[in-house]
Amino acid sequence: MIARELMTRHFPFVTADADLDYVAKLLSECEVGVVPVVDEQLAPIGIVTRSNLEKARPLPDAGLGPIPAFLLQNRRNAPFRSNGRALREVMTAPAISVPSGAKLSDIAKVMQEHHLKRAPVVDGHKIIGVLLRREVLHALSERKHPQQDVLSQPKSILSETRREPEACDIATAEEFRDLVAAHERQLDKEREDRHRAMLELREQRIKDLAAQRLTEGQWREMVSQARRAAASGLTEHMLIRFPAQLCLDGGRAINAPDSHWPETLRGEPADVFKRWRNELQPRGFKIAAQIVDFPEGLPGDAALFLMWGKRT
Repeated sequence: MIARELMTRHFPFVTADADLDYVAKLLSECEVGVVPVVDEQLAPIGIVTRSNLEKARPLPDAGLGPIPAFLLQNRRNAPFRSNGRALREVMTAPAISVPSGAKLSDIAKVMQEHHLKRAPVVDGHKIIGVLLRREVLHALSERKHPQQDVLSQPKSILSETRREPEACDIATAEEFRDLVAAHERQLDKEREDRHRAMLELREQRIKDLAAQRLTEGQWREMVSQARRAAASGLTEHMLIRFPAQLCLDGGRAINAPDSHWPETLRGEPADVFKRWRNELQPRGFKIAAQIVDFPEGLPGDAALFLMWGKRT
């Protein structure tokens, strides 16, 4: 049995510029308990699990003391809020991957040596699945002598090499040129497939974010974070960070800047602006939008900042 036969093929994955709140939403909905992070070639560069998010939560005020155990019974976990943190700050990297053709014994070794509960499966460099430790243990338990299988192959799967053919029949240079052309066509097709998959992933992510609505609890947490920022001597606070593509114009009005930028907002950012206009603007607070990064020279993430300035 090899990795391709054991892996789970249905799993979410994101790129490193994904919004951390969106990743938390994926984790709450998926069954594999992990969201791989991939590069533009769909090669895994990191992973995010629930433990990553728990470590990223702000620590409670030490002066408040622990919460009594009886209050924690049947209590729902508070929704995770990134509060401006980037995915790269939270994910586990690098991702330890398993080749799709790896044998069961080699898989068990790698997962045991690195204390893995889950591992991406790659075909070449491209991610094609996720291995779960429980599936590996189940497969081992079905074999008659699992301990012999684990110890019988001292060679690591990370150092596998391909065997070259013993002989090669040379025909003509033209046939060799045809082989080169076929290889280049295959590379072009793989690049197109990866690019298409990345576009589909981004489009689905934007659709999901556009459908999200701001909850009362999330808004109150944003205001509380702003209050803590003021107590630390700051005069502004980033309320929410989101992909510029979530705007109807891809963030162009914010980048211009154009005074009509609020009309381009969708989803949670639109709700944040409305709450500011209805509740905080009458109390003297200002709000500003800004593009906060420019990958490849194009608008990447945008953010809304709450500002209260200094006394004049």
